Amino acid sequence: MTAPWWKPHGIDHNTVNLSYLHDAFREARNSDGKVLPCVKFAHRTEREAALRLNARVPGAGFVFRSERRFLDRVAAYLVAHQGVNSVVVAGAGLPHISGDADLHSVIRRSEANNRNRTHTTAPATVIYAEHDPLTLAHLRTLANEGEGVHVVNADPLDPTAMWDTLYNAASENPGLISDHDRVALLLGGVMSFHSGSRAEAAQVTQDHLARLPTGAFLAMTHLFMPEHPDLAAKAREFEDALRFLGPGNGSLATQAQIEMMVHGTTVLPPGIVPAFTWYPDGPLQDPPACGHFNAAVLAQKPGSDDDLPEPPWRP
Repeated sequence: MTAPWWKPHGIDHNTVNLSYLHDAFREARNSDGKVLPCVKFAHRTEREAALRLNARVPGAGFVFRSERRFLDRVAAYLVAHQGVNSVVVAGAGLPHISGDADLHSVIRRSEANNRNRTHTTAPATVIYAEHDPLTLAHLRTLANEGEGVHVVNADPLDPTAMWDTLYNAASENPGLISDHDRVALLLGGVMSFHSGSRAEAAQVTQDHLARLPTGAFLAMTHLFMPEHPDLAAKAREFEDALRFLGPGNGSLATQAQIEMMVHGTTVLPPGIVPAFTWYPDGPLQDPPACGHFNAAVLAQKPGSDDDLPEPPWRP
């Protein structure tokens, strides 16, 4: 039977698309300050999956929302206070229902609010890297080279190909970034849905780090297995729910496994913590227990030993 003309060719509508599942969990405040769902793109498949996940794990949507909010906060911090001029958003996901809530808009507000009036700098370049064809089509509506917003077709689980694209390694022309840029790589939940072991996911992360310039930052989230026995049992339920009721995959990582992913970097305070606790914008308001199932970390790639000063002479 031929599919209806309005359905994209080659897309399996019986499979939950992770980007669209994120969209199904989105919320926003209306003019009265009331929090309401603000689903823009999610299909029925993803909306039903979101309902099943929430029924199995109360507040499951908070896990996904805390990840996006962390990425907003860390990106705003890096461009305002660490001099980052190139932000690579790997596995970028779908645009927000409100353009003001997209990551590049958050970055622009942070730049405007923290600009030194005696020293003007060019706005940071924001590069959305995405491989899913449906998500990529929506992201391309955000591209604006004049405003420093780019969208590239690249798979974050293939670091070599992704960074070759960003550096434009196959051409003599300059790429979107260079070794001289102050770069931040945002890996929001990407490694959680790597289909291999956590050791294999760690190797992918290390491959990303190997291509980053010296002094670059890595901000990442990963579904997390808490150490507390009661929380760990609930976390396993959430992991099972993702596999059988959601996108079909998704793995939680322990503290040690996340440390393995960022091995060789300098982990910046507050370390590896639940995403919703990473320098929140305001007081925490009774987050659900599942909020502890997503960890966030900000790390920096150190420079070579040649950049360090000589130790002081001692007799």
